[in-house]
Amino acid sequence: MKAGQPSGAGLLEREYEFGQLAAWVDAAVAGHGSAVALEGEAGIGKTSLLAHAICGGREAGMQVLSARGGELEREFAYGVVRQLFEAPLATALQEDRERWLTGAASLAGPVVSASEAMHGSACNSSAILHGLYWLSANLAAEQPLLIAVDDAHWADTMSVAFLSYLARRVDELAVLIIYASRVGEGASGELPAVVDPGLVGVVLRPGALSEAATAELVALRLDKPGSGEFARACRRATGGNPFLLNELLRALQADCIVPDDASTRRVGQIAPRTIARATLARLRRLGAATRALAFAVAVLGKSADLHHAAVLAGLDHASATEAADALTSAAILRTTRPLEFIHPIVRTTVYSELHPGRRAASHKQAARLLAHDGAGDVALAPHLLATEPAGDAWVVEHLRAAAQEVRNRGAPAAACTYLERALREPPLPAERLAVLAALGSAELELARPDALEHLRSVLDGAQDPRMRLHAGREFLWALKYTDQTEESIAIGAQVLAAVPDDDKELRLQFEGDLAAAAVFAPASAKAALDRLARYDGKLLGETLGERLVLGCLAFRSAQRGESAASTAGLAQLALSDGRLLREHRLATAPFFLAVWALIYADLLDDAERHLDRAIEQAREFGMAASFGAASGSRCQVLIRQGRLVEAEAEALSMLATLTPHAIARAMLLSSVMHTMIERSTVSATETFLRENGIGGDLSDTVMGSLLLFARGHLRLANGAPGVALKDFEQLRRRDQRSGHDTPAIPTRASAALAHDRLGEHDRAAELAQEELTRARAWGTPSALSFALRTAGIVAGGDAGIDLLRSASAAVEGSHARYERARSLTEYGAALRRAGYRREAREPLREALELADRCGALRTAAQAREELLATGARPRRSARSGADSLTPSERRVCRLAADGFSNRDIAQALFVTLRTVEGHLTQSYMKLDISSRNELPAALNGAAAVT
Repeated sequence: MKAGQPSGAGLLEREYEFGQLAAWVDAAVAGHGSAVALEGEAGIGKTSLLAHAICGGREAGMQVLSARGGELEREFAYGVVRQLFEAPLATALQEDRERWLTGAASLAGPVVSASEAMHGSACNSSAILHGLYWLSANLAAEQPLLIAVDDAHWADTMSVAFLSYLARRVDELAVLIIYASRVGEGASGELPAVVDPGLVGVVLRPGALSEAATAELVALRLDKPGSGEFARACRRATGGNPFLLNELLRALQADCIVPDDASTRRVGQIAPRTIARATLARLRRLGAATRALAFAVAVLGKSADLHHAAVLAGLDHASATEAADALTSAAILRTTRPLEFIHPIVRTTVYSELHPGRRAASHKQAARLLAHDGAGDVALAPHLLATEPAGDAWVVEHLRAAAQEVRNRGAPAAACTYLERALREPPLPAERLAVLAALGSAELELARPDALEHLRSVLDGAQDPRMRLHAGREFLWALKYTDQTEESIAIGAQVLAAVPDDDKELRLQFEGDLAAAAVFAPASAKAALDRLARYDGKLLGETLGERLVLGCLAFRSAQRGESAASTAGLAQLALSDGRLLREHRLATAPFFLAVWALIYADLLDDAERHLDRAIEQAREFGMAASFGAASGSRCQVLIRQGRLVEAEAEALSMLATLTPHAIARAMLLSSVMHTMIERSTVSATETFLRENGIGGDLSDTVMGSLLLFARGHLRLANGAPGVALKDFEQLRRRDQRSGHDTPAIPTRASAALAHDRLGEHDRAAELAQEELTRARAWGTPSALSFALRTAGIVAGGDAGIDLLRSASAAVEGSHARYERARSLTEYGAALRRAGYRREAREPLREALELADRCGALRTAAQAREELLATGARPRRSARSGADSLTPSERRVCRLAADGFSNRDIAQALFVTLRTVEGHLTQSYMKLDISSRNELPAALNGAAAVT
């Protein structure tokens, strides 16, 4: 890009800015993207600089996507995004369009194209941002991309979110983002988040014109060099602002002012406060028809169709064309079509001349005109927002439709704006509750406290059971956002009681959601699950409602420790070989409750299969929150299977690349703590607890209990049985209150181990025996092995050896390989201490091999030391370079080994291509391989024993 010196006030004295823009264009073309901000007061020349950059980008071979924010369009969800992408996609060949929207980019389809099919009833905003990023990446992979946004201070919220999302990742793409934003007086709203210094490559703030530049412009506009005093007066009057200076000189030219010292007083009379007045004076001289068209264009927004403006102004086509030409000649409108003011300041000046009543009436007329010509509801919404409330059912109807559309496109904030205005119209009494219900639902998505009040109004006033049920279900989602969980569940129970007995399916669906939500509210969990007892043995999983309830019943069976076999049967009926996931999608708590019931029942392969499906679905739809929840659950499965290295890699990778919600975060953190028992130092674990805020009190929820259990065992492994015991005892008190007391989470045996290390052997033996009784009734290999192992450690002597032998046998042939490694280690150690050194060697050798394969470093070290004590010479673990991989590198390598392309991996893990490429490059060096074809063997040999 060459930085010449174009003419025009907006481009005088801008050599520095030209050079900077040229450098960033060149960098983007070379593949090093950035975000550049042009900031300054209105009229300082930002638009001119942006236009110069666009020309330079095109000359450098870049594809340019441009957009402009507008005052009227700020509530047009994804308005700027659609300006950027709609036209290129609409004019592209079908094969190009399909290529650009392939993979994760397809998630952007519902936003960038009205014709694109939706993935279900609604789109998640994180999915859309993910899709827009990959659409940008796909375009940039074929041709360097320049994204130029003018008047970004008027950009809608969701478009700003996209600019920020892309700016965080743009350095790895051939993409240059340039946006111009107004600051100071006249600015509207908050600037885009990409002004964060960490996201912006450079911020350019063009300064005021000097006296020399002012004098140059005076000579250019007035066709005669001005005196020094005259030029200084012009600069003082306008502050060196290029646009204001142009307007001042235009007014002086119209009055035939000679630019000499004698005319300096006239400069002071015209500027600066009367510049707007001068613009209006020019407008008035053009006649009534021309003024009407100018007002119509101001109402219609930054880009107005001539036909619409003519109808709104009450003009025929010929008169409107003549008026538009006159406005162009008067430097009020641009020469282009659609009609557009030469500057937002001019539009604001003209628009403010309209009286409020006429302005509101014109916006309603504009909305009806656009609707008549087939404009969508979202296009009408900005005009309807500017009307005065009049009890017009038509206004309410279209605002409700617009709200539903933008919420489906992942913009709940805009939906709230439309619905709040609909309430002020107001709607007819029969429709008011429906508007309130939609508003409360959208507000919940944004965690706004007003949601509960609005939904409560629906519950209090609705007569229709379905409307009450919908509002009640939304109340349950409030569990995520407020501290009123118990009240919400109590209200849900009241709603359920009012459901007609003849609508069984509706009742089942609501009851399943209610019970699942109650699981996460300790005081209500037991009662809510116990209410499902009337369905015991009566449901076959034939409908969605039955499957939702069965998922809760499976979890209830697991918590009560009824039997692993019956629990697994209920879970399988609920999941129905994937039907529950397909029908209810990823956000359903009953799905995860059923999967956790499978985990508790030791059906680890089945649980992993369902979670893999959930993860694939989350990838397909770009649902980062659901991806985190499914990944966190899978990590728990991997640990139980003895795949600690994979669990550690996945959990740490998810925590580093996503911002998971509280439930997913707790599962991921607890997974990391379980792996740290085997794979980390004491100081590293304490740092981890502190940095993640989980070293102190934990929330009194199911997820808080999950963290307590993991933290207790981590502290026990680190030689702090007293602190560990406090965690276990607190966990048991919580379980007693909530009814969450499954043998699959052996809290009694855990506490017994802590008591035993503290020398409190009687209490340890009592708790160990309680756990053993419960584990035998429950019937899973892993629970029985843990209980037997604990009892054997506590008992000691020959009795202890017999118990430890049984513990090892209980998991022989099972998928609980990690549990078998630990039980075999304790069994071999007990034999060695009792003098049976020869007999101890075989279980210890198997323990060492299993522990090595599991990545259980601490257990492997213990088994090796015990083997040495028997006089054996254990083989050293010959660890390959795979063990030096970081968790993120291992996760990327595993996907690459499974056949994923770099682009697929980046989309699946919500990271960028360059991140994937960097991980693979480093991994190849560590593994001493040269291609991805060698990855499977290198990874599978990571923990081999030679």
